[in-house]
Amino acid sequence: MTTTSLEPSRKSLNMEAGLNPLQQTAVYLLWGHALLWLFLLLRWITFSTFSLEALPVELALAQWGAGPAYLVYGLFFLIDVFLGIGLQRDMAMARQVGIGRAVLFILLSILYFVVVRDFYGASLILALSGFLLILLLRHTAWSLAYPAAFWLAVFFVTPMLIVLIVSFGERSRLGTVTYPEFSLTNIGVYFNDYLRFFSPIGGEYIYLRIFWRSVGIALFNTVLCLLLAYPFAYWIARQPEKYRGVLIFLVMIPFWTNFLVRTYAWMLILRDSGLINNFWTITLHDQAVMLADNSQLFAWLAAITERRLPLLFNQPAVMLGLLYGYFPFMVLPLYSNLEKLDWSLLEAAADLGANAWRSTLRVLVPLSMPGIVSGSIIVFIPSLGAYVTPDLLGGARVALLGNLLQQQFMTVRDWPFGSAIGFLMMAIMLAATLLYFRTSVQSESR
Repeated sequence: MTTTSLEPSRKSLNMEAGLNPLQQTAVYLLWGHALLWLFLLLRWITFSTFSLEALPVELALAQWGAGPAYLVYGLFFLIDVFLGIGLQRDMAMARQVGIGRAVLFILLSILYFVVVRDFYGASLILALSGFLLILLLRHTAWSLAYPAAFWLAVFFVTPMLIVLIVSFGERSRLGTVTYPEFSLTNIGVYFNDYLRFFSPIGGEYIYLRIFWRSVGIALFNTVLCLLLAYPFAYWIARQPEKYRGVLIFLVMIPFWTNFLVRTYAWMLILRDSGLINNFWTITLHDQAVMLADNSQLFAWLAAITERRLPLLFNQPAVMLGLLYGYFPFMVLPLYSNLEKLDWSLLEAAADLGANAWRSTLRVLVPLSMPGIVSGSIIVFIPSLGAYVTPDLLGGARVALLGNLLQQQFMTVRDWPFGSAIGFLMMAIMLAATLLYFRTSVQSESR
């Protein structure tokens, strides 16, 4: 069969297969862009008719008169419409022009933010143009991961870079952030706030003491949550399937109430006139006084119940609040892991002579290690930076890193030092997490 006779069949196969899914998505994205420009053009035309609130881009274009707005919106509308048609028909030059258009709009979004300072508008243009570029470059993996990657880049990586830059500055007398003049011979001045965190004040390492207190309380809370949550999650996982959903639903019920409201509820319980102290100093004390003449035990009980219990504004109250607040975060990952276990492995271990203790340590715990690690990370990280619980239940007597950060940003207005503390916390947590996963991967590969 000749080559010319094969060409019609190849063309028919291409027609049946249709466009590349990435290119088809790019077509829809371009037409969505076109609708956006058309919407902005209609807003501009009917602005005075409907008394609309001006957008930042409209305020910027209004400085140049009505003509540039018609030109910008109309030109961008036509470009995206014809590019979409070209890609839909699989024209040769449409993909190259579309890549150039995406790169141009990425640069325009950066310029727009620098000039107008419209974060949301610039982020929208940058997100859509970057997505179009990835689609036209035909990177399948990046196309699928782009929405999550862009979200993390804008709302996690970028703020962290801003915090890092601010930490290199200095606090002025008015509370603003200033930066020393750059010099290679005096580059250490940019790290003064980091050194300040590890330096003594009046002979005492105050900030390091707060740091180790925060780490100790976070570790204690994580271990306590694990010890209490593991048997609880194990018990739920061994229940009949029709009851598991109800039990997990009961675990999640506290999430329906605001965390601040739940913390205030603990304050009502633990305060001097709260439920526990009222029972201790009124109900129990009155009964002990009535029976004091009958026994030395009741006389001793009447004596100790005269004083209220110091339940609030101390470190045990903070630990109780952290345990209550983060206990469900340990239960859920543990249950998710234990539910999928093959329980016949425990029966096999018992058949081979292992008692309950050995089968738990040698079979159950290693198999549930992913849930243990996930729950520990989820509990430890927010416990280390907790602010609401130490502030309300600990008062001014239990200062943790979260309270120190709030003080530097809101009270002292020393943003560079607060940024340095925050970046140190993030770096330490990231290093510890990466070290753990690296060690676990190496141990599994042996």
